[in-house]
Amino acid sequence: MNASAHPFPRTTEFIAAPTGARNPFTERYRRRLPRGFADEAVGMDWRTMVDTFAPSSDHFHLADFSRRPLGRGITAYEAILATRGPEDEPGHFTTRRLTTSSCGDLTAMSEMLGRVGARVEIEKFHQYEGNHHEGTTFAGNASWCTILRATCGRREAWAMGFGQSSSEASIAALLNAATRLHLRGRPARNAVL
Repeated sequence: MNASAHPFPRTTEFIAAPTGARNPFTERYRRRLPRGFADEAVGMDWRTMVDTFAPSSDHFHLADFSRRPLGRGITAYEAILATRGPEDEPGHFTTRRLTTSSCGDLTAMSEMLGRVGARVEIEKFHQYEGNHHEGTTFAGNASWCTILRATCGRREAWAMGFGQSSSEASIAALLNAATRLHLRGRPARNAVL
């Protein structure tokens, strides 16, 4: 997906964590994190940060995601999404084939998540491209990282995702946000109990 077609602008303003505070993302990639996310990541090591903000795909697993242009900026999307709720046995997934028409990948995935009961709204969006010339890939060999703040009602959570493309990283971050908002054992910040 090219930059002009991306539904969200890439961030150009980066905010450092409080003076003296450290986070593994900034230490690894010499890039500052967005305000709020940086505050929550202070004091975490890399593994804890990834486990917290990019939880494994054991609740939402995107098995396939395809798109077909329909014209006039609209694209037909089809996804195979395997889901597992908190009450389901480990390894037991419900697989769904979902379709929609939309103007962008994130809008399509957000609608599909809503259909499986995991509504997610993006409040803040930040995207980073790794620099292969400096050896700054994000996770394994992924060259993009998306960090977003998402909400569902009064619940909110920061999440991150990695991918080979901006779209892949954004969808991964959205799925991780859904996991944090809807399926994690502990409620997200500001959750109504």
